[in-house]
Amino acid sequence: MNAYVLVGGRSRRMGASKAELFLERIVAAARPVFDEVIAVDRLAVGGWREAGGIRTIFEEPHDLAGAIFGVVRALRDAQSKCFLLAVDYPLITSDVLRFLRDDGRTPEWNGRPQPLCAVWDAALLPRIEERIARGALDLRGAAETEIIAESELRSRFSGEPLLNVNTPEEWERAQRFLASR
Repeated sequence: MNAYVLVGGRSRRMGASKAELFLERIVAAARPVFDEVIAVDRLAVGGWREAGGIRTIFEEPHDLAGAIFGVVRALRDAQSKCFLLAVDYPLITSDVLRFLRDDGRTPEWNGRPQPLCAVWDAALLPRIEERIARGALDLRGAAETEIIAESELRSRFSGEPLLNVNTPEEWERAQRFLASR
């Protein structure tokens, strides 16, 4: 199974490129778990790809914002089951990724489903494309999978491996967890 790391966000809340900050760490966690790790980018610019040493594919041109476009591009490339991973998870570990890959359910963390750290199936592509055509650009309901309860994950894994980092304050919190390892 391949992993697709979505790196095409604009990082507005972060104020700096999350790909530049987190990609190497995420690739290092994903490489031992997946057959190939592939970046999915929105724009054909940026020098961070060389650091990660991974193949990069690009979303179809569009004027709208949303991770759903990266999901579509990844599923088109995969043509089967794959793992989608947003670049927003700098504390992710190989152990957590391996568990999620093998389990197949969508994890819940901090009270919210985390569909961008989960297994997806390319068979969902027509349904997702229909959603986009209707203007539904969020991921809620795009894939109806079972949820792994946060309590189950927290009992298995210490720390905050599924902490989704979008702001400098969240990054500071994540760095404190990294320092305490």
